[in-house]
Amino acid sequence: MFKNIIFGCIFLLISANAVNSEPTAGDDFLESVGVITANVVYVREKPDLESKRIYTFYEGSKIILVDELKDWYKVKVNNIRTGYALKKDIEFNVTLGKETKRGEYFDQKLALDIRSFIDRFNFNMKESGYFEREGIVPAFEYKKMEIQDSSVALEIIYTINRKSDSVFPEDNSNPFSNELKYFLEVLFFKLINSPYETFQVDVFSKDDTKDKKTEIYATFAFDKSKLNFNNIKDSRGKIWNYVTSSKNISKLFSTYPIIKGSK
Repeated sequence: MFKNIIFGCIFLLISANAVNSEPTAGDDFLESVGVITANVVYVREKPDLESKRIYTFYEGSKIILVDELKDWYKVKVNNIRTGYALKKDIEFNVTLGKETKRGEYFDQKLALDIRSFIDRFNFNMKESGYFEREGIVPAFEYKKMEIQDSSVALEIIYTINRKSDSVFPEDNSNPFSNELKYFLEVLFFKLINSPYETFQVDVFSKDDTKDKKTEIYATFAFDKSKLNFNNIKDSRGKIWNYVTSSKNISKLFSTYPIIKGSK
């Protein structure tokens, strides 16, 4: 049952924009990336201080602004929904001009999208009954992303969340290997839907020692121009036919990314 929940959460992350029925930004507003300047900013359902809080941002966080209404900005929250935050608590960082299709705005927006996707995946894993019982679940961390011309190089870390008293399986097996492969499929689709053409995703593993050392776990690469999108968009798993991988796909994420018995 939990695996079905994970599938559902990932699906919502993909399709949320289609579900949102609110009007898009007006023609006179340029979608932008802003920075939170107040200690705490509450995003509300409506542009009203009495409206329900739906999310909290903290100072220094980046936020996507999609519209404005008097003293409020309409903002994106985790790419799941939109809400409203007071203008006085946000300053502009990068503005998207109407003539621009690539550039710093899209670089930052793609990074925000990926971070939000990883955060939501990890949140659902830690909120699961499996984590409550077993005390250990796989997780991902955002490392960095570099964009040059039309090429994206993304680095993420394959790691774990665990309770201090949790016990690793005898064979170190990861029961969520299929879910993590599906996580990568969704990540690839997020990259495909960006304005860029070629992609490399380096996945590092982080050990469970105090040093938290990382090493390369797997590298994936694909070229959007060579994809048959109609062939892959409705069928789980078919995207792997277009992805080169340094690791055998059938063994991907089959074990936790740690040294068994490390402290």
